[in-house]
Amino acid sequence: MGVRDDEIQRLIHYAKSMGVKVYIYSRSNPAGAAEWTLDGTTISVFAGPTNSKSDTILDLIHELGHHVWFVHEKDRQQDLKFEQAITRENLYQVETDVPTPKHLRKKIWNVEIAGTKYWDIIVKDTNIKIPTWKIEAAKEFDMWMYEMYYENGHFPKGKFKKNRRKEILAKHRPS
Repeated sequence: MGVRDDEIQRLIHYAKSMGVKVYIYSRSNPAGAAEWTLDGTTISVFAGPTNSKSDTILDLIHELGHHVWFVHEKDRQQDLKFEQAITRENLYQVETDVPTPKHLRKKIWNVEIAGTKYWDIIVKDTNIKIPTWKIEAAKEFDMWMYEMYYENGHFPKGKFKKNRRKEILAKHRPS
């Protein structure tokens, strides 16, 4: 096993220590790269054929950020407003012409922001060796994606998304 495999295993053990089961699927999911269940019991990562092990690690850190927020700030109590927002969002994925109301998108964005506050702790606790600039770039890109979702009612796609990712990576990459 390589360094990244060891890091994935450490993240899985970190999740297990908090009572979370982690499933890593070797297929992609059109709804997202990873998901954390609202009751805090499961994280699923969809590591499709184009995902690197570093992508899987960053997806795990992202979802674990939600769980650590859930434990430390919500005392493992479900946030009913977030649950309503995310459930409504999942219903609207079928009806792409009907965006989720902005006040519910704001709740989703706030939960995403809250989760990123724990990324650095998770990285340090699990001794992740991915360069800090890559983690910071992933964090900024995630926040940008959710901000765009909040503002526009949909996530950026295609060339716009790809170009923004390149800009963020260039900004964070050491010279």
